[in-house]
Amino acid sequence: METKALKKAMMTSISEILETMFFMPLEFSENEDLTTIGDSSEEPLLAVALKFEGPISGQFMAVIPNSLAKTLSANLLGLESDQVERAHVEATLREMINMTAGKTFSLYDSQSVFKLDIPEMIDAQMVLGDASSQPTAEIVVVVDTEEASLGFKLIKVD
Repeated sequence: METKALKKAMMTSISEILETMFFMPLEFSENEDLTTIGDSSEEPLLAVALKFEGPISGQFMAVIPNSLAKTLSANLLGLESDQVERAHVEATLREMINMTAGKTFSLYDSQSVFKLDIPEMIDAQMVLGDASSQPTAEIVVVVDTEEASLGFKLIKVD
């Protein structure tokens, strides 16, 4: 796996999807520590994962504070924040990871076919946890928005 090219594709994809689909201005953080996501508050974290297979296989994951997830959902659906329900938030996060992964793999290798599974909500600790027992390669991208930070992780498994 060419990590540098894949990380560039991830960052481009994240930027395009969050800014275009969710109207969310962002900056990429120098920090690559996902455990700092939401650490300044007692707010619950939500996480979503998407398994993929192709020239590389693994999981594409995201972790996000609940309030930011609610804002993204409201922006995508054209609702007021108080109209957003948990089902909206979960559907939005599943769609966000699906769009982000699809765009990432298209930018990374437009000639190959990647099979994307159905995105699923997971426990945030699965994203935040120690990777030492998991992947053979890992890419982490932390994104800062005006409201909060969120993180993306791509892990390659054999």
